[in-house]
Amino acid sequence: MIVVKNVRLSYPSLWKPSGMEGQEAKYNATFLIEKDSDAAKQIEAEIERVAAEAFGKSSEAILKKQDGGDRRLLKDGDTKLTKDGDPADGYPGHYYLKAANKQKPKVVNRDRSELGEADGKPYGGCYVNVQLDFWPQNNKFGKFVNVKLLAVQFWEDGPSFGGGTTADIDAFDATDADDEW
Repeated sequence: MIVVKNVRLSYPSLWKPSGMEGQEAKYNATFLIEKDSDAAKQIEAEIERVAAEAFGKSSEAILKKQDGGDRRLLKDGDTKLTKDGDPADGYPGHYYLKAANKQKPKVVNRDRSELGEADGKPYGGCYVNVQLDFWPQNNKFGKFVNVKLLAVQFWEDGPSFGGGTTADIDAFDATDADDEW
């Protein structure tokens, strides 16, 4: 288990599990990690440590195969495109890592007090600290290193991803209950 600090949150599904059709729904989120950052180096080192511990002499070959396929954990944000073919907001210059869990992760504020969906944070675009558990898979589906989402700590605000236009209640006229249309 490691704690990765000050990464940007994207596509959070922290209060309700979600998943692709035909797949088991899980709690999940994607984290944007600056390339060449200490956080990226920390994650790479943990992946290598888990692989070496689990797979021994084969670990380098297993990670090379994993990195060459769709099971790569740290993906290049420069290649992440929208449906229109444009670079995905916030992804260029970063790696991205998706982590999931069948169990609901702990979600806390800076002071470690528990947060709920109604609190409005964390949200896609904010900065968080994240607790991750990298683990080896060795079964009929193959040998890989996977990652499980354990906890998310809201750290600071950032520009919201895909927030669109927000409601402005000042656009309404104030009226009394007796006023007619």
